[in-house]
Amino acid sequence: MLFIICDTHLGHENIKKFCNRPDNFESLIEKNWNDTVGKDDTIIHLGDISLNRDAGDSLDKKVGNWNGRKILIRGNHDKKPDSFYMDCGFTAVVSDMSMRFNDIKILFSHRPKFDHNCDINIHGHQHNLAVYDNTRLYLPLSIEHMGYKPLAINDEFINNLKPFILNKKQPTLNEIMKLGQNAIGKPNSKDFYDGFGKEIFICSQTRLKECYKILNSPPYTMSMQRYRLWWYALQYIEDRMSKKDFMNNISSFVNDKINKK
Repeated sequence: MLFIICDTHLGHENIKKFCNRPDNFESLIEKNWNDTVGKDDTIIHLGDISLNRDAGDSLDKKVGNWNGRKILIRGNHDKKPDSFYMDCGFTAVVSDMSMRFNDIKILFSHRPKFDHNCDINIHGHQHNLAVYDNTRLYLPLSIEHMGYKPLAINDEFINNLKPFILNKKQPTLNEIMKLGQNAIGKPNSKDFYDGFGKEIFICSQTRLKECYKILNSPPYTMSMQRYRLWWYALQYIEDRMSKKDFMNNISSFVNDKINKK
């Protein structure tokens, strides 16, 4: 059987406060993982295994010894070489991956993958259920809403997911909760608007629309390296880069490619 989990953040003391996690969240995750996942099962970790500079290596190795064949989709906190995670017990380390289930193509990633061309993108990273992009389908996972348990990607899950894909309808917050299995608690303002608040959420949505308009026009539509252009777009969307720097970066990137031809 196939399972997924995300954002375990072992060793991250402050996440108890940021995400209202219980003091025993690490032991809770470990127990739920090993009680749910068999040794012959496969589990995809959607990134951010640990966050502890002093004990990070041992925590990553600890997860590597838990049940199942483990695939890591690298998160923004998983900064060690691929070989390190392979030595820890992961069978593969990737930036994202897509799989087909009963004619449904699912993209698994750490962050939401804007501009994806799959039927739906299942991702983590946000620790909430907010959806920025209304042009494609997304299923944000929050381990805090999953009962700190792995989610089974089985026939029941796929059958529950299929109507949204066939109707091209983004699941509502409550529907996302139900698809998240073992859901606990109720959606709150953080889940609607991301943890930074409504104003920043709306700003990010506006910037995302700008990026779609820019990158879906020439000469960017001709680029064979759209993933790189969207890497810069993400910096702008998340307010880690000004619009001027964003435009300069993508313009020079495309011009460099054209000049090399």
